[in-house]
Amino acid sequence: MGYKSIEKKRMADKAYREKNKEQLRKQKHEYYLAHREATLQKSIKYAQENSASIKKYLKGYHRKNRFEVLAKIDPAMKCANCGCDDTRLLEINHIKGGGKKEQNKKGVTQNLVLLIQTGKRGTEDLNLLCRPCNALDHLERVFGKTPFRVVWE
Repeated sequence: MGYKSIEKKRMADKAYREKNKEQLRKQKHEYYLAHREATLQKSIKYAQENSASIKKYLKGYHRKNRFEVLAKIDPAMKCANCGCDDTRLLEINHIKGGGKKEQNKKGVTQNLVLLIQTGKRGTEDLNLLCRPCNALDHLERVFGKTPFRVVWE
């Protein structure tokens, strides 16, 4: 069946894929099982040949996700303690502590940024602190009030 416009063909292809989703998934899986070794070798070869571009893409992807999550926690993207606005230094802080326990919940290390981004974790008990303020917050939680404070010039 010929199509006069490429857009109509795309729409028909999309409708076909949606209608036959399960059958196409099954065919793809059967092909993978029949050609498993070749598929793995092809993937490894691609990753080796394109490692620089893959690394660059992932770095940008993770940076974008991190900024989205920082903005969800505090739209001003500033340290709650000292007001530092350098996003390279900002970290997610658990206001009442317990971040390490949450991270290793049920023996599985969980990515806090990914959980927040997907909506599986709320931000009510989180704030943003710069790295020095976050370290100071931890010390005060462990040892009590300290004579230190963070000052930026």
